[in-house]
Amino acid sequence: MTDAISKKVIKEVMPNLKCPSCNSGYVVKAGVRYSKRKSNQRYLCKDCNRYFSSQPLKRTSYPPHIILNAISLYNLGHTLEETRALIRKQFKMDPREPTIHTWLERYKKICTFVNLRRKYTLDPQTIIKSKKLYHTQIYNLKYHDLKLNLAAKKFPELRRYIKEMFDGCPHELFRKESPRCSCLKIDIRPRRSTKYNNALKLTEYALTLAKTNKERHKRVQDFMLFSDSATIAVELPIYLHPNELTKRQQNAYGIDLSDTLTGHIDILQVRFNQIHVLDYKPDAKKSDRKAVEQVFLYALALTKRTNIPLENFICAYFDERNYYQFNPVV
Repeated sequence: MTDAISKKVIKEVMPNLKCPSCNSGYVVKAGVRYSKRKSNQRYLCKDCNRYFSSQPLKRTSYPPHIILNAISLYNLGHTLEETRALIRKQFKMDPREPTIHTWLERYKKICTFVNLRRKYTLDPQTIIKSKKLYHTQIYNLKYHDLKLNLAAKKFPELRRYIKEMFDGCPHELFRKESPRCSCLKIDIRPRRSTKYNNALKLTEYALTLAKTNKERHKRVQDFMLFSDSATIAVELPIYLHPNELTKRQQNAYGIDLSDTLTGHIDILQVRFNQIHVLDYKPDAKKSDRKAVEQVFLYALALTKRTNIPLENFICAYFDERNYYQFNPVV
Protein backbone atom coordinates (compact mmCIF):
# COMPACT_ATOMS: atom_id res chain seq x y z
CA MET A 1 0.00 0.00 0.00
CA THR A 2 1.13 3.56 -0.65
CA ASP A 3 1.32 6.29 1.97
CA ALA A 4 -2.04 7.67 0.84
CA ILE A 5 -3.75 4.42 1.74
CA SER A 6 -4.15 3.39 5.34
CA LYS A 7 -1.84 0.53 6.25
CA LYS A 8 -4.58 -1.10 8.23
CA VAL A 9 -6.72 -3.46 6.16
CA ILE A 10 -10.02 -4.04 7.94
CA LYS A 11 -10.80 -7.75 8.06
CA GLU A 12 -14.46 -7.35 7.22
CA VAL A 13 -16.06 -8.84 4.12
CA MET A 14 -18.40 -6.43 2.31
CA PRO A 15 -21.40 -8.61 1.36
CA ASN A 16 -23.06 -6.18 -1.08
CA LEU A 17 -19.92 -5.34 -3.04
CA LYS A 18 -18.48 -7.19 -6.04
CA CYS A 19 -14.98 -7.00 -7.46
CA PRO A 20 -15.12 -5.31 -10.90
CA SER A 21 -12.33 -7.56 -12.17
CA CYS A 22 -13.46 -11.06 -11.18
CA ASN A 23 -16.96 -10.43 -9.77
CA SER A 24 -15.99 -12.06 -6.49
CA GLY A 25 -17.86 -11.14 -3.34
CA TYR A 26 -14.85 -11.76 -1.10
CA VAL A 27 -14.00 -8.07 -0.72
CA VAL A 28 -12.59 -6.20 2.29
CA LYS A 29 -12.00 -2.55 3.08
CA ALA A 30 -8.42 -1.44 2.38
CA GLY A 31 -8.10 2.06 3.75
CA VAL A 32 -9.07 5.51 2.52
CA ARG A 33 -7.39 7.70 -0.09
CA TYR A 34 -7.71 11.42 0.68
CA SER A 35 -7.66 14.32 -1.77
CA LYS A 36 -8.32 18.04 -1.43
CA ARG A 37 -12.13 17.85 -1.67
CA LYS A 38 -13.06 14.23 -0.97
CA SER A 39 -12.11 10.94 0.60
CA ASN A 40 -12.27 7.71 -1.37
CA GLN A 41 -12.81 4.30 0.27
CA ARG A 42 -10.55 1.62 -1.22
CA TYR A 43 -11.26 -2.12 -1.33
CA LEU A 44 -9.21 -5.27 -1.84
CA CYS A 45 -10.48 -8.39 -3.59
CA LYS A 46 -9.08 -11.37 -1.68
CA ASP A 47 -9.57 -13.66 -4.68
CA CYS A 48 -7.72 -11.76 -7.43
CA ASN A 49 -5.68 -9.48 -5.12
CA ARG A 50 -6.69 -6.25 -6.88
CA TYR A 51 -7.52 -2.93 -5.30
CA PHE A 52 -10.48 -0.88 -6.49
CA SER A 53 -12.79 1.95 -5.49
CA SER A 54 -16.57 1.79 -5.27
CA GLN A 55 -16.90 5.37 -6.52
CA PRO A 56 -18.95 5.35 -9.75
CA LEU A 57 -17.45 8.63 -11.01
CA LYS A 58 -13.76 8.23 -11.75
CA ARG A 59 -11.00 10.83 -12.15
CA THR A 60 -12.85 13.70 -10.51
CA SER A 61 -11.62 16.05 -7.82
CA TYR A 62 -15.15 16.68 -6.51
CA PRO A 63 -17.22 14.14 -4.53
CA PRO A 64 -19.84 12.26 -6.61
CA HIS A 65 -22.76 13.77 -4.68
CA ILE A 66 -21.67 17.29 -5.68
CA ILE A 67 -21.48 16.36 -9.36
CA LEU A 68 -24.77 14.44 -9.40
CA ASN A 69 -26.67 17.12 -7.50
CA ALA A 70 -25.34 19.75 -9.91
CA ILE A 71 -26.57 17.71 -12.89
CA SER A 72 -29.98 17.26 -11.24
CA LEU A 73 -30.33 20.97 -10.44
CA TYR A 74 -29.45 21.95 -14.00
CA ASN A 75 -31.91 19.39 -15.38
CA LEU A 76 -34.66 20.86 -13.22
CA GLY A 77 -34.29 24.13 -15.14
CA HIS A 78 -31.71 26.11 -13.19
CA THR A 79 -29.05 28.01 -15.14
CA LEU A 80 -25.37 27.23 -14.63
CA GLU A 81 -25.09 30.32 -12.44
CA GLU A 82 -28.10 29.30 -10.33
CA THR A 83 -26.82 25.72 -10.07
CA ARG A 84 -23.46 26.95 -8.81
CA ALA A 85 -25.14 29.19 -6.21
CA LEU A 86 -27.36 26.36 -4.95
CA ILE A 87 -24.43 23.93 -4.66
CA ARG A 88 -22.44 26.58 -2.79
CA LYS A 89 -25.32 27.24 -0.39
CA GLN A 90 -26.23 23.60 0.26
CA PHE A 91 -22.85 21.87 0.26
CA LYS A 92 -20.37 24.67 1.00
CA MET A 93 -18.42 23.91 -2.19
CA ASP A 94 -18.02 26.28 -5.10
CA PRO A 95 -17.38 24.59 -8.47
CA ARG A 96 -16.98 27.10 -11.29
CA GLU A 97 -19.58 27.26 -14.05
CA PRO A 98 -17.19 25.84 -16.71
CA THR A 99 -16.59 22.90 -14.34
CA ILE A 100 -20.33 22.23 -14.06
CA HIS A 101 -20.60 22.47 -17.86
CA THR A 102 -17.82 19.88 -18.16
CA TRP A 103 -19.77 17.52 -15.87
CA LEU A 104 -22.90 17.91 -18.02
CA GLU A 105 -20.94 17.02 -21.14
CA ARG A 106 -19.08 14.12 -19.54
CA TYR A 107 -22.16 12.37 -18.17
CA LYS A 108 -24.81 13.26 -20.76
CA LYS A 109 -24.70 9.77 -22.30
CA ILE A 110 -26.06 8.44 -19.01
CA CYS A 111 -27.96 11.51 -17.77
CA THR A 112 -29.64 11.83 -21.15
CA PHE A 113 -32.14 14.56 -20.24
CA VAL A 114 -29.32 17.14 -20.50
CA ASN A 115 -29.70 17.22 -24.31
CA LEU A 116 -33.48 17.63 -24.11
CA ARG A 117 -33.34 20.20 -21.32
CA ARG A 118 -31.23 22.56 -23.47
CA LYS A 119 -34.04 22.83 -26.02
CA TYR A 120 -36.61 24.12 -23.54
CA THR A 121 -36.98 26.82 -20.91
CA LEU A 122 -38.01 25.05 -17.72
CA ASP A 123 -39.42 26.44 -14.49
CA PRO A 124 -37.70 24.63 -11.58
CA GLN A 125 -40.72 25.29 -9.38
CA THR A 126 -43.26 23.58 -11.64
CA ILE A 127 -41.46 21.10 -13.92
CA ILE A 128 -41.90 18.27 -11.39
CA LYS A 129 -45.43 17.74 -10.12
CA SER A 130 -45.50 16.00 -6.75
CA LYS A 131 -48.24 14.82 -4.40
CA LYS A 132 -48.21 12.58 -1.33
CA LEU A 133 -50.72 9.73 -1.38
CA TYR A 134 -51.75 8.45 2.04
CA HIS A 135 -52.63 4.86 1.25
CA THR A 136 -51.60 1.88 3.42
CA GLN A 137 -48.30 3.77 3.54
CA ILE A 138 -47.18 7.13 2.14
CA TYR A 139 -46.38 7.16 -1.58
CA ASN A 140 -45.04 10.23 -3.37
CA LEU A 141 -46.53 10.37 -6.85
CA LYS A 142 -44.38 12.51 -9.15
CA TYR A 143 -44.40 13.20 -12.85
CA HIS A 144 -42.26 15.30 -15.17
CA ASP A 145 -44.50 17.79 -16.93
CA LEU A 146 -42.38 18.29 -20.06
CA LYS A 147 -41.59 14.62 -20.65
CA LEU A 148 -45.21 13.63 -20.03
CA ASN A 149 -46.43 16.14 -22.62
CA LEU A 150 -43.90 14.85 -25.14
CA ALA A 151 -44.92 11.24 -24.44
CA ALA A 152 -48.59 12.21 -24.91
CA LYS A 153 -47.99 12.70 -28.63
CA LYS A 154 -47.88 8.90 -28.87
CA PHE A 155 -49.91 7.97 -25.77
CA PRO A 156 -52.45 10.70 -24.88
CA GLU A 157 -54.40 8.18 -22.76
CA LEU A 158 -51.36 7.73 -20.54
CA ARG A 159 -51.15 11.45 -19.80
CA ARG A 160 -54.87 11.56 -19.10
CA TYR A 161 -54.59 8.72 -16.57
CA ILE A 162 -51.52 10.12 -14.77
CA LYS A 163 -53.13 13.53 -14.36
CA GLU A 164 -56.37 11.85 -13.28
CA MET A 165 -54.50 10.01 -10.52
CA PHE A 166 -52.73 13.22 -9.52
CA ASP A 167 -55.92 15.30 -9.29
CA GLY A 168 -58.45 12.73 -8.11
CA CYS A 169 -56.96 9.38 -7.09
CA PRO A 170 -59.66 7.03 -5.68
CA HIS A 171 -57.87 6.70 -2.34
CA GLU A 172 -60.52 4.43 -0.82
CA LEU A 173 -59.43 1.60 -3.14
CA PHE A 174 -55.88 1.73 -1.77
CA ARG A 175 -56.73 2.14 1.91
CA LYS A 176 -58.72 -1.04 2.37
CA GLU A 177 -57.40 -4.58 2.77
CA SER A 178 -57.38 -5.49 -0.90
CA PRO A 179 -54.94 -7.75 -2.81
CA ARG A 180 -51.66 -6.12 -3.84
CA CYS A 181 -49.75 -6.64 -7.09
CA SER A 182 -46.64 -7.35 -5.03
CA CYS A 183 -48.31 -10.23 -3.17
CA LEU A 184 -50.65 -11.92 -5.65
CA LYS A 185 -49.32 -15.17 -7.12
CA ILE A 186 -50.16 -15.85 -10.76
CA ASP A 187 -49.18 -18.42 -13.38
CA ILE A 188 -46.93 -16.61 -15.85
CA ARG A 189 -43.53 -17.64 -17.22
CA PRO A 190 -42.45 -15.17 -19.91
CA ARG A 191 -39.16 -15.38 -21.77
CA ARG A 192 -36.98 -13.03 -19.78
CA SER A 193 -33.87 -11.39 -21.25
CA THR A 194 -30.87 -9.80 -19.57
CA LYS A 195 -29.43 -6.70 -21.15
CA TYR A 196 -27.41 -3.58 -20.46
CA ASN A 197 -29.62 -0.58 -19.86
CA ASN A 198 -28.99 3.01 -18.84
CA ALA A 199 -30.99 2.27 -15.70
CA LEU A 200 -27.99 0.35 -14.33
CA LYS A 201 -25.64 3.35 -14.38
CA LEU A 202 -28.38 5.76 -13.29
CA THR A 203 -29.08 3.49 -10.32
CA GLU A 204 -25.39 3.21 -9.46
CA TYR A 205 -25.10 6.99 -9.50
CA ALA A 206 -28.31 7.47 -7.50
CA LEU A 207 -27.24 5.05 -4.77
CA THR A 208 -24.21 7.21 -4.00
CA LEU A 209 -26.71 9.91 -2.95
CA ALA A 210 -28.51 7.61 -0.50
CA LYS A 211 -27.31 8.02 3.08
CA THR A 212 -29.38 5.08 4.39
CA ASN A 213 -30.96 1.95 2.91
CA LYS A 214 -34.36 3.54 3.46
CA GLU A 215 -33.43 6.31 1.02
CA ARG A 216 -32.39 4.00 -1.81
CA HIS A 217 -35.78 3.71 -3.51
CA LYS A 218 -36.48 7.44 -3.42
CA ARG A 219 -33.02 8.39 -4.66
CA VAL A 220 -33.22 6.01 -7.63
CA GLN A 221 -36.69 7.24 -8.57
CA ASP A 222 -35.84 10.94 -8.23
CA PHE A 223 -32.53 10.75 -10.07
CA MET A 224 -34.11 8.90 -12.99
CA LEU A 225 -37.04 11.34 -13.09
CA PHE A 226 -34.69 14.35 -13.10
CA SER A 227 -31.87 13.07 -15.32
CA ASP A 228 -33.21 10.36 -17.64
CA SER A 229 -35.00 11.47 -20.82
CA ALA A 230 -37.40 8.48 -20.83
CA THR A 231 -38.66 8.47 -17.22
CA ILE A 232 -41.99 10.32 -16.97
CA ALA A 233 -43.48 9.28 -13.59
CA VAL A 234 -42.76 7.45 -10.32
CA GLU A 235 -45.02 5.82 -7.70
CA LEU A 236 -47.99 5.81 -10.05
CA PRO A 237 -51.06 4.16 -8.43
CA ILE A 238 -52.89 1.54 -10.51
CA TYR A 239 -55.84 -0.73 -9.86
CA LEU A 240 -57.70 -3.59 -11.53
CA HIS A 241 -61.30 -4.62 -10.80
CA PRO A 242 -62.20 -8.34 -10.91
CA ASN A 243 -64.87 -7.82 -13.60
CA GLU A 244 -62.31 -6.22 -15.94
CA LEU A 245 -60.71 -9.59 -16.64
CA THR A 246 -62.31 -12.01 -19.07
CA LYS A 247 -62.56 -15.70 -18.20
CA ARG A 248 -59.93 -16.37 -20.83
CA GLN A 249 -57.50 -13.92 -19.22
CA GLN A 250 -58.15 -15.34 -15.76
CA ASN A 251 -57.44 -18.84 -17.00
CA ALA A 252 -54.40 -17.81 -19.07
CA TYR A 253 -52.73 -15.92 -16.21
CA GLY A 254 -54.02 -18.02 -13.33
CA ILE A 255 -55.60 -14.96 -11.71
CA ASP A 256 -58.41 -15.45 -9.23
CA LEU A 257 -59.59 -12.03 -8.06
CA SER A 258 -62.39 -11.51 -5.58
CA ASP A 259 -61.58 -7.86 -4.86
CA THR A 260 -59.88 -4.90 -6.55
CA LEU A 261 -56.15 -5.38 -7.14
CA THR A 262 -53.98 -2.35 -6.32
CA GLY A 263 -50.36 -1.29 -6.59
CA HIS A 264 -47.93 1.55 -7.26
CA ILE A 265 -45.59 1.48 -10.26
CA ASP A 266 -42.04 2.35 -9.18
CA ILE A 267 -40.90 3.93 -12.46
CA LEU A 268 -42.75 4.55 -15.72
CA GLN A 269 -40.91 5.30 -18.96
CA VAL A 270 -41.81 5.94 -22.59
CA ARG A 271 -39.00 4.77 -24.84
CA PHE A 272 -38.91 3.84 -28.55
CA ASN A 273 -42.71 4.19 -28.78
CA GLN A 274 -43.23 1.68 -25.98
CA ILE A 275 -44.31 2.06 -22.36
CA HIS A 276 -41.77 0.57 -19.96
CA VAL A 277 -43.02 -0.50 -16.54
CA LEU A 278 -40.01 -0.75 -14.21
CA ASP A 279 -39.55 -1.95 -10.65
CA TYR A 280 -36.40 -1.28 -8.67
CA LYS A 281 -35.34 -4.33 -6.65
CA PRO A 282 -32.25 -3.91 -4.41
CA ASP A 283 -31.25 -7.50 -5.23
CA ALA A 284 -32.90 -8.13 -8.59
CA LYS A 285 -31.16 -11.45 -9.21
CA LYS A 286 -32.89 -13.03 -6.18
CA SER A 287 -36.31 -11.47 -6.90
CA ASP A 288 -36.98 -13.36 -10.11
CA ARG A 289 -40.43 -14.99 -9.87
CA LYS A 290 -42.00 -12.41 -7.56
CA ALA A 291 -40.71 -9.46 -9.60
CA VAL A 292 -41.98 -10.95 -12.88
CA GLU A 293 -45.48 -11.41 -11.45
CA GLN A 294 -45.50 -7.93 -9.92
CA VAL A 295 -44.50 -5.90 -13.00
CA PHE A 296 -46.74 -8.02 -15.23
CA LEU A 297 -49.74 -7.16 -13.05
CA TYR A 298 -48.74 -3.50 -13.14
CA ALA A 299 -48.75 -3.55 -16.94
CA LEU A 300 -52.01 -5.51 -17.11
CA ALA A 301 -53.75 -3.05 -14.79
CA LEU A 302 -52.42 -0.06 -16.72
CA THR A 303 -53.81 -1.42 -19.99
CA LYS A 304 -57.27 -1.55 -18.39
CA ARG A 305 -56.96 1.99 -17.03
CA THR A 306 -55.72 3.52 -20.30
CA ASN A 307 -57.06 1.17 -23.01
CA ILE A 308 -53.53 0.99 -24.44
CA PRO A 309 -52.95 -2.55 -25.82
CA LEU A 310 -50.60 -4.79 -23.84
CA GLU A 311 -48.47 -5.11 -26.99
CA ASN A 312 -47.25 -1.57 -26.36
CA PHE A 313 -45.73 -2.47 -22.97
CA ILE A 314 -42.35 -3.77 -21.83
CA CYS A 315 -41.88 -5.01 -18.25
CA ALA A 316 -38.56 -4.84 -16.39
CA TYR A 317 -36.96 -5.02 -12.94
CA PHE A 318 -33.42 -4.04 -12.04
CA ASP A 319 -30.76 -2.97 -9.57
CA GLU A 320 -27.36 -1.36 -10.18
CA ARG A 321 -25.89 -4.62 -11.56
CA ASN A 322 -28.70 -6.48 -13.34
CA TYR A 323 -31.52 -5.50 -15.68
CA TYR A 324 -34.16 -8.06 -16.67
CA GLN A 325 -36.98 -7.37 -19.09
CA PHE A 326 -39.76 -9.31 -20.82
CA ASN A 327 -42.70 -8.88 -23.15
CA PRO A 328 -45.94 -9.14 -21.13
CA VAL A 329 -47.85 -10.61 -24.09
CA VAL A 330 -47.65 -14.33 -23.24
